[in-house]
Amino acid sequence: MKRTGIGVLWMVIGSGGQTLFQFVLFMILARLLGPTAFGVVGIATAFIDISNLIGRAGLTEVLVQREDISDEELETAFWSSFGFGLLLTAIMFLTAQNLADLFGVAELKSVMQWLAPMSLLFAAGTVYEAKLRRSFGFRALAARNVSATIVSGVVAMAMAFTGFGVFSLVAQRLIYYVWFTAAMIVATRWLPSLRFRPRIAIAQLKGGIAVALSSLLGSGNQRILDLIVGYFVGAEGLGYLRIAWRGIDLLLELSIRPVTTVTLTSLARLQNDRPALIDAYLQLVHMTAAFLYPLFVGAALVAPELLTLMFGAKWQASIPPMQILTQIALFVPLIWYKTNILMAIGRMWEVLLVNLFEFVLSVAVGVVAAQYGVEGAAFGNVIRMLLAAPVILYAVKVWVGVPFGRTLTAVMYPVVATVIMAAVLALLRPYLTPLHPIAILAIMSMVGLAVYAPAILALDQALWRTVRAAIPTRLRRPEPAA
Repeated sequence: MKRTGIGVLWMVIGSGGQTLFQFVLFMILARLLGPTAFGVVGIATAFIDISNLIGRAGLTEVLVQREDISDEELETAFWSSFGFGLLLTAIMFLTAQNLADLFGVAELKSVMQWLAPMSLLFAAGTVYEAKLRRSFGFRALAARNVSATIVSGVVAMAMAFTGFGVFSLVAQRLIYYVWFTAAMIVATRWLPSLRFRPRIAIAQLKGGIAVALSSLLGSGNQRILDLIVGYFVGAEGLGYLRIAWRGIDLLLELSIRPVTTVTLTSLARLQNDRPALIDAYLQLVHMTAAFLYPLFVGAALVAPELLTLMFGAKWQASIPPMQILTQIALFVPLIWYKTNILMAIGRMWEVLLVNLFEFVLSVAVGVVAAQYGVEGAAFGNVIRMLLAAPVILYAVKVWVGVPFGRTLTAVMYPVVATVIMAAVLALLRPYLTPLHPIAILAIMSMVGLAVYAPAILALDQALWRTVRAAIPTRLRRPEPAA
């Protein structure tokens, strides 16, 4: 568990540094570019991201889960993923014109063709990422994330200032993957030979196909929704929704995404101790809720000031969608780690089944919701999570043995403490209207923390014991005598 904690720390540091720079970068690009530019790149990257999930073929997760692995297996996995990436790059490049015609966006063709090599780069990094994760090389991953973000961001800003428009965003994505892949190669100091064993490849792909399909149907859910919105609402509407999602992504990057990268490795180590696995899973749910609920509720209350300061007044249309999207926070702790715990015990096909259900639900809800514009599309995200959560909780109970009641109990105290905080902030909010937006953000943040922290610690004795254990002994107040 010590290595897990260190891994989490480095991923938080890496994600925090990356997110901080992206925060500044995105503010600048949003002020220089319009919603249509973000919408066009949103459509293109949706296709590319889906292609990337296919190109990985689930091999990273397969390699991470294995207790022992040979160079022959690593080399075979590399050439398998490389082949998939090369094929998908060609497909993306050759179908760019057809996709531009389908969405009615002429600029989409050139954007797609420039971004097509990302599929090859992403697939080529599959084994390198697996090697770093297997060795708990999260420090190296964190450093490469930050450096790739800075280099690609500097180039994107320079291009935006000099009038390259939408291609500033294209360059940012492409350069990031080139730098990140090269940095992983340097970190691992590993290069594959030309050795490829079809027998090993078939065995790896049998294990990875469920993971790849699950990732496509799970992580690809949001990309599918982007395509639905882009088709029915248009590139400009998708641009506004993408900015709203950017606010949500910022909160997720600062909270639970770094933890997710580490938890698969950690939970997999407990696969032969089911009670310990369940306890570790519930602790993740509990700590995620304790941190995430107040963060998202607070963001909803200050969204007008937050988005205006971050991106400028021209993005006012993104404020209502962001406020709607913050409601997904209620369900995130309950279902976020489902894939990791199922994969940890080798339930790959069950992961696929759950994600297939979510995919079908997302498409059905997304198509209906997109008919009502950008805000309707945002509300559709909340509806799909509301409908999916009970099914996912039941699946985790049946396949892993996590009691339904214990999962709900894990988020009970954070919910109560957050409601108390929200009530206080809602009463305070009208009195702050005459103030500058920065003053409003500062006051709301400080009051929110001042209310939530004592509320959650008073209600949640388990959390209080965790916090107390983290305080150096010399700084603790002595316990009262019995």
